[in-house]
Amino acid sequence: MATDLVKSEQINASFQGMSQLPIVRQFGLLIGLAASIAIGVYVVLWSQNPNFSVLYHQASAKDASEIIKVLQTRKIQYQVDTTSGVIFVETGKVHEARMALAEQSLPSLSGGGFEFISEPQGITTNSFIQNKRYQVALQNELAETIMWMSAVKNVRVHLAMPKQSSFLADKRKPSASVLLDLASGRTLEDEQVESIINLVASSVPNLNNKDVTVVDDKGRLLSKADQMTGIGLSSRQLAYKKQIENGFKANIENIISPITGDAKVRAQVVADMDFTQYEMTQESFNPDVPAVRSEQRVEERTNGGATESGVPGALSNEPPGEAAAPQTTTNVTSNNLTGARSKSSVRYTINNELDRSIVHKRKSPGDIKKLSIAVVIDHKLVSNAEGEEISTPYTKNELDRITLLVKEAVGFNTIRGDTVNVINAAFSLPEPIGSIPEKSLLDEPWVWDVGKQILGGLLAAIILFGILRPVMRNLSVIPGITALAADPDGDDLQDDQLTLTGEQKARLPKPNEYESDLEMAKSMVVQEPKRVAQVVKQWVNE
Repeated sequence: MATDLVKSEQINASFQGMSQLPIVRQFGLLIGLAASIAIGVYVVLWSQNPNFSVLYHQASAKDASEIIKVLQTRKIQYQVDTTSGVIFVETGKVHEARMALAEQSLPSLSGGGFEFISEPQGITTNSFIQNKRYQVALQNELAETIMWMSAVKNVRVHLAMPKQSSFLADKRKPSASVLLDLASGRTLEDEQVESIINLVASSVPNLNNKDVTVVDDKGRLLSKADQMTGIGLSSRQLAYKKQIENGFKANIENIISPITGDAKVRAQVVADMDFTQYEMTQESFNPDVPAVRSEQRVEERTNGGATESGVPGALSNEPPGEAAAPQTTTNVTSNNLTGARSKSSVRYTINNELDRSIVHKRKSPGDIKKLSIAVVIDHKLVSNAEGEEISTPYTKNELDRITLLVKEAVGFNTIRGDTVNVINAAFSLPEPIGSIPEKSLLDEPWVWDVGKQILGGLLAAIILFGILRPVMRNLSVIPGITALAADPDGDDLQDDQLTLTGEQKARLPKPNEYESDLEMAKSMVVQEPKRVAQVVKQWVNE
């Protein structure tokens, strides 16, 4: 009972000491106590809140409302940033939340696909709105199709489909733009980009592949259609040249590395390519090899009486001239004597065909004009008499044999001027790679949750025992009990023990004095409770 009395006296003394302070200090003390309590409550609440991670940051308003409904149904804590629209969930339940949303096909593309067209339309819907609805639906369908690719996380498709006109001069071609948001650490090959271009161009009437632009989320143009470089080669030609060089390089390293060891051979190949493309048609004749195409023989004979006929004079007595092509041979036998008359002739016609050949040649681009090969081989390791491995260069005979292998690996051709240089040199040792650090314990989500709770408890204890308790203890100064303990008979106190007033009375005693006064007050309560009760009554009356 005496202990309860002392506690009540301490509380009363604390309020009495506070009431004796100046008004400004009283307000300051109250504000400090309120701030300390508010900080303590905030720290406790903060320590109990879980850590949050980003769930989705590009969801539309409609999708965001559906996502929140699913999270509430699954009882997953979430936060929504009203400024950016980012949705946060507990760090340990991010994958669970995404799987739950995937079951509901969330987040979906804004507007949907062709099902968007089937929505009811008002009476005022005109052809322009219908065309735009079809265009939006086609864009969303293409986006959903492209998102099936594993490297694509999100995609936006924009189609520019001008209104068709009956006049040829007013016709404009459609175009398309595709923005790809690639997954972390993923890239697209040229074949994949080409497939996206073909997919979009095939889905839109009259859309040419050259009118489709593909850009990634970092602003890089992926649809580079044969852009010419400064040396006159297109991007595809440079890629083909690099592919040929890398193929020869891999052949050299694969055949030499079993001899020298892994990572002890380096090869570099430079290919001089000819990308000239042309067509040639050649027609030739060979007069030395004639061929008989057709042959014709005509024979004529005439028999009559013995009548003189013929042309008078010496012309009829001359023999016939030589035949010309076509060769026609005529044998004529005449009898101009008086009496019986007969005549016969034979004519030959021979057509010769000359030897003729037609060759059509078409040169494909990408021929190799020259190869320049450079190979560097590290020294080999040879054990000495003591069993130690010593770096030793290869002999000339060994280098010659390796050079022959290199020539065979690349198809060396002296006619086109290929060159090969094989050099033996000591490689510098690479710096040792340290072991991969293990996953730190601080990366675990539960560690941060436990740490927040411990930190919140420590801060609350510091505020309670470091701020609130000392303040309340210093305010619990009991002047009456202190004076009574110093002079039990009620005599006047000495000059150095007089009770001060005003601002000096509000000064806190030293810790040693306070403890001694408190112990003395406790003993007074036990020994003389009546006198202490009188003092308390006096305080109440005051």
